[in-house]
Amino acid sequence: MRAVKAAGRVALLAALLGAFVLNAEHGSAVPPGENGKIAFASARNGNFEIYAVNPDATGLQRLTTDPGTDSDPAWSADGTRIAFQSTRDQNDEIYLMGADGSGQTRLTTSAGNDQNATWSPGGRSLAFLSTRDGDSEIFVMNEDGTGQSQLTTNTVADATPAWSPDGTKIAFRSERDGNSEIYTMNVDGTLATRLTAHAAADVSPSWSPDGQKIAFATDRDGNFEIYVMNADGSGQARLTRNLDTDLDPAWSPDGRYIAFTTNRDGNNEIYVMNADGSAPTRITTSAFEDTTPDWQWLRTIPPAPSPLTNARAVVRWKESVLRGTLVVRGVVPGLSRIQLALRRGKRIYLARGLVIPQGPFTRRLALPRDLLPGPYALAVTAVGSPTQLSPQTLPVDVVAPPEGVVSEAWASTNLGGPSMERVPATHGIVWAHFRFAALPRAGRVLTTQWYVNGKPPPSRPKVKRPRGLVIAFAEPGVEGDPLPRGRYECVLRAGNVVVKRVSVRVL
Repeated sequence: MRAVKAAGRVALLAALLGAFVLNAEHGSAVPPGENGKIAFASARNGNFEIYAVNPDATGLQRLTTDPGTDSDPAWSADGTRIAFQSTRDQNDEIYLMGADGSGQTRLTTSAGNDQNATWSPGGRSLAFLSTRDGDSEIFVMNEDGTGQSQLTTNTVADATPAWSPDGTKIAFRSERDGNSEIYTMNVDGTLATRLTAHAAADVSPSWSPDGQKIAFATDRDGNFEIYVMNADGSGQARLTRNLDTDLDPAWSPDGRYIAFTTNRDGNNEIYVMNADGSAPTRITTSAFEDTTPDWQWLRTIPPAPSPLTNARAVVRWKESVLRGTLVVRGVVPGLSRIQLALRRGKRIYLARGLVIPQGPFTRRLALPRDLLPGPYALAVTAVGSPTQLSPQTLPVDVVAPPEGVVSEAWASTNLGGPSMERVPATHGIVWAHFRFAALPRAGRVLTTQWYVNGKPPPSRPKVKRPRGLVIAFAEPGVEGDPLPRGRYECVLRAGNVVVKRVSVRVL
């Protein structure tokens, strides 16, 4: 079995009895990516089988169902396959299956035990341990089991290989210097380099996704704990601290966490901790042994780029009528087609399609003249674009001038009445209405001045302080008399600036 089942067996591991060590530890390597499921071996159904679970302990899934012992799962570099070892054919052999347990295929057929498979980053090769020559050595083979060749040739145990994320080295543990230490070697077996040098046993190497660090287990503190060191063996630091056994470290693809096996709760369970050793969290809660975790790599798919870097309205106002352009800037990685929609709420004020060549671009689009001041949203989508782009929404502010903006202006013979273009001469008063969409800035005083046939009457302009609606009226010199015929115009000013005009004819 791959689990450390009792204190007596832990003592055997510390004494480096080879047969037990081979069945109790696990090497791991994972390329950078997103965190997927954690595969592990469990005896919860009577014998060891391979399971997978989400890092938050949800979604437990059984992957193998064989009377033999299935253990030591190793995810492929692309997260779609799992290599594992099984005794279903009498002795331990390396098998391969899909991420969901389908397509289980035998890769090795030796008379010895083949164990501890580890994938190359490219997913085309596996390194593994084999006792086919009488003692445990590191071998390598193609992903389909062909081309098996021996990398190490010692008379002592070399075990638990772990392929580096850059594909250039294999970490492993070896007893070639009298006790178990962590080594690295080139992928052809040359230039073996010792990384640890301690009288205690150092086992279960596991590369960090960036290849800068190696986690491992050691009993140098009296019981097995998880340590970490730099890839050259320097900076060895302890991560776990308890009186029980912690083994089998396995990094998460994002490098933030380490899964491991521990019996701190009475039997072996899978835990996850931060990469600095903090916040250990229990993932499995079986009354039986759960061991040898390995973390699935999921492809990091960066979002498609957004086409626009910014958008702004460049406007000027003349008598509350907008004259301006929408200026959009961005950059696209290839020929692109985008749709722009300037909206407020559900109403669309501007819709335009653009075809843009590769690289940075600037486009100026005329804004509709009836646009009012305020915040708008520019929705950008790629419709039928040959280059994939992400949709985005950018804020666009249409800024009012200091004198404010009138949204409605009309004349009527009634206060608040309907708009009129012609007024019968029998009426004695006409009202001008100005409704503001944006009030003048503080300190801007408004005046209204009536003109009759282009000339101002003798009355003085009326001063107004608006609260959203300004109303002015024209009347003849004698109360109750009808208005003289002609063209009447009321001009609303802020200082010398004309804000809005209203005109009506008295017939």
